[in-house]
Formats: sequence, C-alpha cells, structure tokens
Amino acid sequence: MELTPPLICTQCGSVENGAKSCSQCGATLHAPQQEPVSISNDAPLATDLSSTSSKSQDPLTPYGTGSTAEPNSDLGKVETDRKEPTYSSDANLPPDGVNEPYDSDLSPNHHPIFWGRGRTLFGIFLVNTFLTLITLGLYSFWGRVRIRQFLSSQTSFARARFSYHGTPQELLKGWSKALLVFGFPYAFLNFVPLLWNQIPTWIPNALAGTMVLCFIPIAVVGSNRYRLSRTSLGTIRFSFRGHVNKYMKIWVIGTLLTLLTAGIYYPFFENARRKFLVAHSYFGNRPFTYTGTGSGLLRIYAKALAFTGLIVIVLIGISAGPDGLPGVIHWPSENWQDLFFNSMFITGLLTLILPWFYLQVAKQRYQWNHSDFGDAHFQFSASTWNLMELRITNFLLLILTFGLAWPWVQVRNLQFLYYHLNLQGPLDFQRIQQEALDASPTGEELAGYFDAGFDLG
Repeated sequence: MELTPPLICTQCGSVENGAKSCSQCGATLHAPQQEPVSISNDAPLATDLSSTSSKSQDPLTPYGTGSTAEPNSDLGKVETDRKEPTYSSDANLPPDGVNEPYDSDLSPNHHPIFWGRGRTLFGIFLVNTFLTLITLGLYSFWGRVRIRQFLSSQTSFARARFSYHGTPQELLKGWSKALLVFGFPYAFLNFVPLLWNQIPTWIPNALAGTMVLCFIPIAVVGSNRYRLSRTSLGTIRFSFRGHVNKYMKIWVIGTLLTLLTAGIYYPFFENARRKFLVAHSYFGNRPFTYTGTGSGLLRIYAKALAFTGLIVIVLIGISAGPDGLPGVIHWPSENWQDLFFNSMFITGLLTLILPWFYLQVAKQRYQWNHSDFGDAHFQFSASTWNLMELRITNFLLLILTFGLAWPWVQVRNLQFLYYHLNLQGPLDFQRIQQEALDASPTGEELAGYFDAGFDLG
C-alpha cells in the first residue's frame, strides 16, 4: 500500500492530507523534493516517505530494526523483537517535515532517536579544542553551546527534532556570577590557614564544607531550570519549576540522616531528589510524574551489596583451596590476611565492576519505569550485560585512541540510552500549550564547579 506524506502549505502553514490545494487559503500544494540517502553497513536504513509499503523499513527506526508503518501511525514505533544495537556512529538525518510533535493513539510506543555522526562531532570537538587553547579557555563557552546544539538537533522524537536555545554569552555571564558568589569565597577559605596561622584549620574547613552543602542544591536547581528552559521539542519548550528552598530542605535533611544512619537512609534520599526533579519538570504546560519509593531503591542497593559479599566469599574460598570456605565461615582465622591479599586483585575487580554495573542499570530501570508523562509511561530495557559491553568498549576506545574517540563515545552513549528507552502510551501534543519561562545560567555554572555531571556536551 502506497502512503502519501502530508503536504504543508507554504502560505498559511496548514497541513493537508491527499489534497492538491490548501483548504484554508486555496494555494497550490507541492510535494517536497526527496534527497537521495546514502546507506552504509553501520547506519540505519532510511526510505522515501512518499513510497513506503506496509512491510517497508521505518525511516525513524534506530539501528535498522524492522517496523510496520500505517497511515496516521507513529513512524518512531519499534517492534518488541528488535535486535541488539550496534551503536553506530553514523546515521541518516530524519526527513524534514512538520516540525511539531506527532500525536499517535494507534502506535503508543515512542522511541527517541539520535541521528548524529561521530565524525561530525569529532570535527566540532577538534575546532573547540584548538580555539579553547589559543583563547586560554574563553572559547569553551562557545564550544559547549555548539556541542549542545549539535546533540539536540540530531535527536528526534515523535517526528520532531529537539533544539537547544542557549547562548555562549549566557554561559559566560553565568560563569562570572558563579565565580563571584562561590569561586572566590571558597578559594579564600582555603587560603585562610596559610594567611593566619592562629586560626584553627577546622574553622575555614567547616565553613567551606557548609558552603558546598548549601550551594550544591542551588547548582542542581539552577542547572535544571536553565537547561530545560533552553531546550525545545518542535516549537514547545521544556521548563523546570522547582524552588531552591524546597530542594535545599531535601538536601540538608537527607545528608544529615544519611550520615546518622551510616548510609542506610541514602536510597530514600536519592529517591526524594529524583522525585523533586522529575515532578517539577514540564513540557509546555504538562508536568512529568514520578512514583518511585525509597524502599524500592533500598532493595536494589541491598541486592548489590549482597552480590558483592557473595563474590568476596566465593573468591576468597577459591584462593584458599579446598579448606578455604570453612576457614571463611570460622573467620577470623590466622591466614585471613594472606587469603585476602592473594585474591585482592580479582576480588577488587569483580566486586567493584559487576555489582556496580548491576546497581547502575537497576537504578536507571527503576527510576525510568516509575516516570510518566500524562497517560504515557517510560520504560527502560537495558540489562547489566548491555551496560558492561558499552562501558568496556568505550573505555578501550578512549585508551587506545588517547581520548580522540570521545565524540564516538558520546554518540554511542546516546544511541544506547535512546535504543533502550521508550515512552508507551498515547500522546496528545495538540493540547499542550507553551508557557514562556526564563531562567538564569548561574546555577548551570555552579554545577560545573561541583562537577555535578549535568552536562552531555
């Protein structure tokens, strides 16, 4: 069955299906010219939207997986029997069309897709590095904006592209403010013991620690507010509407209870932070929701800890020989230290890597699976082995290329996330309204001081 793509009136912007003239203004409609698409072995296949059969390859399906496209269905639909991704660094750009989110009740399985090429990002990376060096770091703000604009523009969802609207001037201004309100005072406190020997060292250290404890919530909230306010899908922007004082309360109480309970309260603390950040994030006038609980995260941490302990016991028993496990059961024994140091390398490798990968995947899966947007629910399908494969190969790429593979690593990370992440359920974008909210970039730069890790580029 041949499908006819919707036509856009160049005069009034009206979208018409199967008509030769606009029903609003009467202008003649012309089908857009399709450019030939090059196909490589490591890039997803793309087909002409004007001649797509019911068995054809979906142009918005990542990694070349099969999908069936029908009229008025979501072209981003991915079948459940998809193959594992190859994390290619090259991909064909999504076809140009109506840059508006696409409603779909018939195909309620929506995947974000990243179309960027690693070699394109590598070119931006080289230029940014060179100009940052010769300008003594000043160009880094322009470089960050270029990378964010590239990563956003190469990401599509529901047949619309993301956009980043931040400017380097905003980042430079925010960095200057952050330097004044945090950088200089923090550096001054570190020099106090050298300038005044009569002042006890613990006093400036305590003040510096208090500054960090207070400014981290400001950085987190400010960074989220700025980044979301500068990001849009189609013509609708995201926003963050949480208040610093509420997050400050969560942060201070959570930190104190985590210390008093020797870390037992940390899963509840982490869940409270996640709930605050998700529940105060908006797309237009529609909020996201989060239903996770601290007890759910606590079970994940308990499993990871038990997994670690089991590996330690088994490896020590193997290293000790036939009498090793009974000796471990009757610990402490005289040869405990010898057994431990003989297996230290293997124990450290496995007890840190395997449970850590499990913990990271399980937390992401739990947090995404308890996040919603309206009647649609997020789902994250990655396994521990999927993440291990990605991280280990990324590490080898960076080591073998002395860091030059960083652009391809970023592309692989985004493709991995978007491949395993989907939003299930009907989307009603037509009822979402844009609400203009502004935000200062100061919190964004404070997050940089703390290395809070909110940066994709």
